[in-house]
Amino acid sequence: MARVTKPLTNTEVDKAKPKEKDYSLTDGYGLFLLVLSTGIKSWKFNYYRPISNKRTKISLGTYPEITLAQARTIRDEYRALLAKGIDPQIHRQEQEMAQRQDLSNTFYKVAENWRVKRQTDVEPLTMEKNWQRLEKYIFAKLGHYPISSISPFVLVETLKPLSAAGKSDTLHRLIRLTNQILNYAVNTGLLQFNYCEKVGEAFSKKPKQSNPAIHPSELPEFLAVLHNSNRDLITKILIQWELLTMVRPAEAVSVEWSEIDWNEKLWHIPAEKMKKTKKGANSHTVPLSTQSLAILERMKSISSNARYVFPHYSDPNKSMSKETANSAIRKMGYSGRQTAHGLRAVARTFLAENGVSYEVAEACLAHATGSEVSLVYNRTTYLEQRKPVMQLWGDYVEQCSIRSTLAK
Repeated sequence: MARVTKPLTNTEVDKAKPKEKDYSLTDGYGLFLLVLSTGIKSWKFNYYRPISNKRTKISLGTYPEITLAQARTIRDEYRALLAKGIDPQIHRQEQEMAQRQDLSNTFYKVAENWRVKRQTDVEPLTMEKNWQRLEKYIFAKLGHYPISSISPFVLVETLKPLSAAGKSDTLHRLIRLTNQILNYAVNTGLLQFNYCEKVGEAFSKKPKQSNPAIHPSELPEFLAVLHNSNRDLITKILIQWELLTMVRPAEAVSVEWSEIDWNEKLWHIPAEKMKKTKKGANSHTVPLSTQSLAILERMKSISSNARYVFPHYSDPNKSMSKETANSAIRKMGYSGRQTAHGLRAVARTFLAENGVSYEVAEACLAHATGSEVSLVYNRTTYLEQRKPVMQLWGDYVEQCSIRSTLAK
């Protein structure tokens, strides 16, 4: 008849006294209490290892830190692992390793590595602004969290104040950035899954709005308001430069004297200054109308000794901020009606209404057209076709101006 082990009681465990030699009190199913001669009481679990079938034991902790009930719970968990062929010691080692990994791979640290990887794909100013948003709204609360602890619930709770404040654009931008970091963690083996991919659906989203723009027929009024505004002269000239060249605000302010080809009447913008897409960035050449050249002639007397045509007010080694024109347009009373980036839309509408072909009009805006495959073979920039188009646009802008020439 098999011997039945009588389970221990709390009283037996508590009153077990040290003896001259170490001894053990058995609870059953592999659990026993080892009472050392020093008085220390240690819980042990005795079992056969799944692969080698060799008998071994594992420590569960000391009494009274680990109570009898807690020791039995741990024993039962280990017995359940053994039933699945899992060695409790190996399981514990894996858990400890995962915990150490969690401590070293915080959300902030992983984000820093993601930032390094993304630097070559994103404009520096864009990355800087995105990082500032993350620091202000995400890292301040979740930066110290292990990357594996960033759950949908945690992220939603962190973003709720932004939702309540009506900052929908910032909120959804942060969700996209957080998901990029979590997906990076998945791709580098730090996470198995990104469970936050659908977090955006927990919040309402404002309809996407393009940059507002007036109709070309409203341009005379816009230029009159610009002329009569109290904006400084260089800012006024910058807005006219953006309007005439059809480039993006960041490209407009970064124009350097060395990029101007006076003989050919061209502005060569290097690829690193152009907007990056999934397909990368390409250099762009802008044919300069007589009106654009007049602006450059005017700026010669102001900044010809500087690197940039539109140098920063306090630091001549930097260009003006790309937000300068946008801020001025807003203060002119055009908030919600026109933005600096939207000046491109004004020009694009004019080209469409004057019969300029789609491909040439898009080339004026440095937009690539066609499928990914066709772009591999068709790399024309329509430079020659764009020259008369840019002059047509320059002439119209001049007609709309309250002066005979924009630079006078």
